[in-house]
Parts: sequence; C-alpha cells; structure tokens
Amino acid sequence: MNKRSLCLLLFIAFLLGCFFQYSRFDGFLHLDARGNRTLADRVLRPMPPEGEELAREKFLIVYDPADVLSMYARHNMEKILKEKRKDYESRTVYDTRPFDGAYQGVALATGRLDAVKMLPALLDYVRSGGTLLALQKIEQTPENPLPAAVLQDFGIASVGETADVHGIHIRTNFLVGGKDFRFGENSAFTTQVNRVDLTEDAAVQIESADGVPLLWEKSLGTGRIYAYNGVERDDKTNLGIFTAMAAHCGEDAIYPVVGVKIFVLDDFPSPVPEGDFSRIYDELGVDTETFYRQIWWPFIRRLAQEEDIRYTGAIIETYGAQVKGPFRPLGGRAARDGLIIYGRELLNMGGELGLHGYNHQPLAPAGYGQPRLNYVPWESQEDMEEALRELRNYVKSVYPDYDFRFYVPPSNIMSPEGKAAIRKVFPEVIAFGSLFDGPANERAYYQGFERKDGVFELPRISSGHEDDGLMLWQEISALNYIGVFSHFIHPDELFYEESANMTWQGMSEGLKSFMHKIRVRYPWLTAETISDSLPLFSDYFDMDYRVRRTDDRLELYSWGTGGELRFLLRTAKEIERTEGCTAEFADDGVYLVRTSEARACIYWKGEK
Repeated sequence: MNKRSLCLLLFIAFLLGCFFQYSRFDGFLHLDARGNRTLADRVLRPMPPEGEELAREKFLIVYDPADVLSMYARHNMEKILKEKRKDYESRTVYDTRPFDGAYQGVALATGRLDAVKMLPALLDYVRSGGTLLALQKIEQTPENPLPAAVLQDFGIASVGETADVHGIHIRTNFLVGGKDFRFGENSAFTTQVNRVDLTEDAAVQIESADGVPLLWEKSLGTGRIYAYNGVERDDKTNLGIFTAMAAHCGEDAIYPVVGVKIFVLDDFPSPVPEGDFSRIYDELGVDTETFYRQIWWPFIRRLAQEEDIRYTGAIIETYGAQVKGPFRPLGGRAARDGLIIYGRELLNMGGELGLHGYNHQPLAPAGYGQPRLNYVPWESQEDMEEALRELRNYVKSVYPDYDFRFYVPPSNIMSPEGKAAIRKVFPEVIAFGSLFDGPANERAYYQGFERKDGVFELPRISSGHEDDGLMLWQEISALNYIGVFSHFIHPDELFYEESANMTWQGMSEGLKSFMHKIRVRYPWLTAETISDSLPLFSDYFDMDYRVRRTDDRLELYSWGTGGELRFLLRTAKEIERTEGCTAEFADDGVYLVRTSEARACIYWKGEK
C-alpha cells in the first residue's frame, strides 16, 4: 500500500469516527432543532360605537334562598350567563317588586311554585311572548297541591310520585349535536324526577331511558315555557342543559363558544415496558415494544387522519417511585430513543409535546390520597423542583429550542406546592390539564375552563379507548356549554386492571367509534393542539359583544379579541347572506358563526 492510499484510509477512518461521535452526542438532532409555534402578542379589537349604545341581553333569575338545590341552580345559571356575556338580575321567591317584561328570558330556579310571589306576573310575561325556564322539578305536597290550572300552564296534566330514573334519551336537537343520543338503561346515571303525565300540547325534548319526560316545551300565549323535570345534580352535566335552555330564549339566540377539539396522549412519549404482557401476547402474538411501535402507534396515527385529530403528548421520563434526590436519568438509551423517535413523529404530524413529570408520583405532600393509589408523598417543594430539573435536562437534551407549555398531573393529583414547582422550573408552562368533573370526596385536581394570571386551566371531559355512553353524554353537555371537546388516552390502558376483560380489538374499535361520533355530530370543531388552542381560549375569555335584531337581519358587534370569534346561533329563519362573518351549518336550525370583524351581519331570506 502506498503512502497516498494509507493517508486516504486514515482520513476516511477519521471522518467515520467524527460521524459516529457526533451521532453519539446527538449532533444530528440539533441540526433539525424543533420549536413550537410562537404565541404572538394579540392586538385586541377596540369597542365599536355600538358597544356603548346597545345593552347586553338581560335575564331574570328567581331563586329560593332557603333551599340548597335552588341556590346551586341559581349559581350555575349566573355562571353561564356571566360567561356568555349576558346580564342578569337575581331575585328571591319572596320579591314582589314590579316586573319588567323586557328580559330575554326568566329562569325559575325553584320547583316551589306556590312560594313564588311574582308567579302570576311571570306567566303574563310568557303569554306576552316571553320565555320561562323552569330549572327544577315541581314541588308540591298532598296537603298543599298546586292548582290544576298552574300545572297545565307548565304542561303538566298530573304529578305522580318522586322517583330515580335511569339514563337519558335526547329526542330532538334541543342540545346541539345531541339528537337521538341514548344511554344508561342499566347504568348508575340517574335523575330524581316526578313521574308526570303531560298535556297534549307539551313537546318532550329529553326523556329518561324508560320514557319519563325530563325536559319539555309548552307554549303559553305567544311565549314558551321550558321545564326541566329534575334537580340540580352533583356533577356538571346540567351546565349543558342549562346553557341549551338559555339558548332557547327569544328569537335568534346567539352565544359564544370556543369551538375546538383537543386530544391528549397522556404518558407519551414514555419508557416502553420491556418483555411480554400476557394479554397482548395471547391476542396479538407480539411483545410490548412491538405492540407500541407496530400496532398502537400506527393505529393512533391513522385515527388522526381519519377523524381530524391533532395530538398533544405528555412526556414522562421514568416510572420509578423516587421522591428524594439525587434524581438521575434511566440507564441505557431505550427511553431516550423513544422520546426522539415518537416525539419527532408526533411533531411531524402537527402535534405538540407537553409534560407529565419526571416520574408518575403526583407532585403533592402527604394528605392527597396517595396510599390508596400506591403513591409516595413528596417531603418538600424543593425535592419536586430537583426532580423537575432532571426532567428539564432530559427533554431539553433532545428538544433544546422547544417550549413545553402544557402539564398533566399524574393521576390528576396536584398540590399548590407542586404547581409552584412546575412554574418555577418550567416557567414556559402556561396550561394545566386534569379533570373537569368527578367525585367530590377524592382529592383530585378539578378544573373549570378558565385563565388566571396568564395560566390556563384546560381539563379533560372524557378519557379512554372505548365508546362509552356516559363519556359521550359528558362531551355533549360540555360542547353545548362551552364548545370544547377534550379527551385523554394512555398508551398502556390495556395493562390496567380495569381493562382485564377487554381486548385490543375491542379498545381500538371503541375509540374509533367514539371519535367518529364526535366528528359526525360536531363537524364544526377545529382540531388543535393545546398551544394552538390558547389564542382561541384567550379570545373567548377576553371578548365582549352586543346584538341588534331587526326584521331583516341580526347585527353582531364584538371587541376585546385578537382573532376569530365563534358563536352558536339558533334560529328558525333561513340565512340569505352574511357580511363580516360566515355561518356554517351545525345542526338543524343551528349555525356556527365565525367573525374577525367588529361588525357582522346575518341577513334573513325573505325578510324585508
């Protein structure tokens, strides 16, 4: 071998050494550094002159201060009206002041009609074209029955015994996207009702699984009464029913919604369990790693394409139980390679990466129910911060330019100390996702959809790889309330004890069916990642609007927003054209209105 050939071989060996060393230290990762979309400063639309000239739509709420359920109903209706930028006045059942009939609607938050001193005036208001919402089932005693004429005004021919009835059947589109939905014939979901016979002119909108009327409409004079035959629930599903009731007040009712579809892959990317899992191997003949890579993940990717989904992942570094430092990364490269491969594929399909934790130990001291779930409490916030710094090193070693804006608390448990630790180590985290609803006796991190001091609370409504009737009912309710679909799944759900009688085929078919129903019932939702939904939530929280109705059009004036606003409009009229907005079909007689203009007009066909 001559000297020139030897030098060439040495040079090639040197280049290969540099290549492998550069690869070993992840140099190629940083050639394609990933960052998520910048959250630009929003320039808010100023109030148009009409904003000062026009008054907000106003409602009256009548409640019983001596009844807890009535107070709950009052609180929920006030919450809804405030969020929908409607004014309201709340009066007790004992109030005898003169009644102003200029309300968009009246909400009667008590079933004790005999105690409502202004009841005759309220019924006259309905006869003159107003809308009355009865939010609680009628209350009467054998010793003091209500007059038959009053019951008939509310669409009731006779009142029987009180009972707990199962399930729900939505007969019409009283709730947007809800028509023909039915569930719960044999479930634990019950409603306390009166067994009633209705008058012939009462139209049932919602009933129990066995046909007991839960909500009906009754014409009275030129107005209408909508009566709910239940009591205030201990869950949040009444928010959807109450919002839908308010949306039936007056003609051409309109209210703001967010209009987004959110889907979180919790515990993903995460360390993949090694070896075989018996139920996976018995059904599919593969080990766990192969199941993740060749079965679960390809299915999730196809689902996104077929059902219009954008995923947000929630990274976890290890499943160890360590709560005291020093905290170190897992040995080997398997977990980190998974973060690289799955994370990049998720980003490449338009998804987002969020955080779940260094490990799966909830960031909370003792007292949050950890023993029940086999978790270990943290001794101090400083220990939490140290673990989170290791998590930061882990994720930033792969995605150095990425802002991780979203955090999911393990098992939906998080203390104030834990939240403070996250905000200190990851100041870019500005959104938290836990539970919207659940048992009050569990120390879970329950949330509403809100923003405080620049931090967003974006809870999940439903979860899991199944087509579950209760989950769909919860989503229908939330979609009518705020226009948000929010679902979480975990890649390891097949390993859960609760899944012992399930198969991957059943779970995959269930999730596919559930998401398909959402797409068919709510095609107007925009699929977003958490970060990309934040401007839409900000606009929803910050906006204000006024409405002017004339014979030939509806005028919508809005301000305080930096982007597009979405509204649900319920009308019996046909739309001829729009200016400054679009109106797309959402359901029979319901349109999703989108506007980025201070003034928008919807013109009615045939109205001059």
